[in-house]
Amino acid sequence: MTTKQYLKIGLDFHGVINRHPSYFKDFTAAATSRGHEIYIITGGPAQKIACFLKGWGICYHELFAIMDYYAAKGEIQLFPDGSFHIDDKLWNTAKAKFCQKYQIDIHIDDSDIYGKSFSTPYCRYDEVSCSCLLDNHYRINLSLPPEEAVTQLERILLRSSS
Repeated sequence: MTTKQYLKIGLDFHGVINRHPSYFKDFTAAATSRGHEIYIITGGPAQKIACFLKGWGICYHELFAIMDYYAAKGEIQLFPDGSFHIDDKLWNTAKAKFCQKYQIDIHIDDSDIYGKSFSTPYCRYDEVSCSCLLDNHYRINLSLPPEEAVTQLERILLRSSS
């Protein structure tokens, strides 16, 4: 029997990190100090988000931005005014596909629309309660001190497997 030793935690930017950056600075520091990996999984643009994360000292292993991903593949339509268009199906399933490909253990996001395509555990973040509900069963309390919230995730997600 083996026990997984670390988590891959996906965090959305818009509506999650950007609403409580000081909390997520401490949360990501606590998680990475325990060997967990943090993945920022968001709409984008990556450069702007990376500057924000750096400015707040938010730790992460990788930043995935839907907009930049599809721009690199030539699947985005850019307009002179700076706006853009990506097919809704591509946009709405990109986070789920990323999480599945990189075996993310949990993704915390504030949008219901993304959760519809996830096979990875998806925790819908509620800004008012600063918590998220995982699989309609476990509530992750992100109003607890960050170290305690990380411990909650560990207790729920780090299970023995054979």
